[in-house]
Amino acid sequence: MEFFLYILECADGSFYIGHTDDLDRRIEQHDTGRGCAYTATRCPVKLVHAQGFETRGEALAMERKLKGWSRAKKQAYMVGDWEAVSLLSKGKHKHQRVREGASTPLAVRATLSANGDDAVTRPTRRKDDA
Repeated sequence: MEFFLYILECADGSFYIGHTDDLDRRIEQHDTGRGCAYTATRCPVKLVHAQGFETRGEALAMERKLKGWSRAKKQAYMVGDWEAVSLLSKGKHKHQRVREGASTPLAVRATLSANGDDAVTRPTRRKDDA
């Protein structure tokens, strides 16, 4: 059985992302206001992207990932612009930012600190910081 990740564009221009094993039936439900509360107040909807997956778990994982993305990143994904997806991914999340003057990204330092390595939790000073 094939499962689908789908992206709908609602009448207000917003995107709705979901997954299903019967794409036609699910789109019809959304378009008639029976799909979910979000799309019920934003009809009509238009299917703008669909992608098949072998398992429900894969489709659901991609749905959850996309729901956390910006509108611009979702649009780049829908047209297959992987360079734009990559550029829009850089530096957008707190755990990926590098603190000014630190030699180790914050997420790595937090992980190392949790593992008991205090040496990396203290920012290193550069000669020009004095």
